[in-house]
Amino acid sequence: MKLKIFVLVAFLSPSTIAQSPLPIIDMHLHSYPKDAKYGIEDFYGNKGPDNQELHFKETYQRLKKFNIVKAVVSGISPNRLESVEQWKSWDTDNRIIRGLGMPYPNSDGMTPERFEALVRSGEVEVFGEIGPYYSGTKLSDPDWQPYLAICEKYDIPVSVHTGGGEPGGTYSFAPKARLTLGDPYLLEDTLVKYPKLRLYMSHAGEDWYEHALRLMAYYQNLYTDISVLLWVEPNDQRYAREFLRNAKEAGYLDRVMYGTDQLLWPDAIDRSLEYLDSLDFLTERDKRDILYNNAARFLRISHDKDGKELMQPNANAIAN
Repeated sequence: MKLKIFVLVAFLSPSTIAQSPLPIIDMHLHSYPKDAKYGIEDFYGNKGPDNQELHFKETYQRLKKFNIVKAVVSGISPNRLESVEQWKSWDTDNRIIRGLGMPYPNSDGMTPERFEALVRSGEVEVFGEIGPYYSGTKLSDPDWQPYLAICEKYDIPVSVHTGGGEPGGTYSFAPKARLTLGDPYLLEDTLVKYPKLRLYMSHAGEDWYEHALRLMAYYQNLYTDISVLLWVEPNDQRYAREFLRNAKEAGYLDRVMYGTDQLLWPDAIDRSLEYLDSLDFLTERDKRDILYNNAARFLRISHDKDGKELMQPNANAIAN
C-alpha cells in the first residue's frame, strides 16, 4: 500500500533553528543501561549526566524544547533492548521510535527468530544503529543476511554505521575494528542484494564522505544521517561541512537526514543544531529538508506545523 506523504515546506530564518517551533526528526539517539559509565567528559571537557534517569530527562527536555517530534533510539551494550524499553516507558509524548543496535549478529544473544518476533510485536521499529565495523565484519557477511532479509520483508529501516569510531577503540572495547571497514563502498553488495531495503548510513561515511556521495549517486534509494559529525570534535565538523557542501552541489541533500548521536551528552543536541545553523551555504529550505522533510519521507510519517502527527510509521507493513 502506498502512503501519501505530506511534506512541510515552511522555511526557517537563517539563525533560528534552535528556536523554531517547526518539527524536527532525530534519526540517531542512544540510550544506556543503568550501570553505564555516566558522568564522563566529552572532547571539550563537558561532563554528562550522572545516571540513567538524568540522561533520559536531559535528553527528553531537549526533544521538547526543540520540537523533536520523533527520535530513533538504539541502546548501547549491554542490555540494548532493556534501556530502549526503559526510555519508552518514560516517553510521555510518543516521540521515541524503537531501534535495535547491534555490533555483532548475535549481540545480547540475538537470533534471527527472536529478531523477527520483536519486529512483528513492534518492539523493534528500526534495525540500528548496527555496527559491523566494530565487530570486524561487513554487512554482506553471511551472519547478517537473515536480519536484512527480515527487514526487507517487513519494510523495517536499517541504520548502519559508516566511518571510523572512537580513537583507540581497537585497543579497548572493539579489538576487531579497522578503519577500512567503515568505507561506505562495503555496503554496495547489500544494496544490490536487497533493492527494496530502506537503508541509511550513519555519519555519512565520516572521512569516507566522498564514497558516501558516490554511493548515493548510484543507489538512489540510499539515505544518510549526519549525526555525530555536527558536534563531536573539529575534524568531524569539517567532514560534515564538506559533505553537506558537496551533497548540495551534487543535488543529493534530499536524502540527508538530521541526527545527533548524542551518546552520553544530551547537550550535543544543542551543539549539533547550532553548528548546522551556522552553515551559511545551506538555505532555509535546505535546513528544513535536513531537519524534517527528508526523514519524514524516509520514515513515511508526517506532522502538522505544531508537531501533531498526521501519519503513523509503516514499520510492520510486509513488502510486496
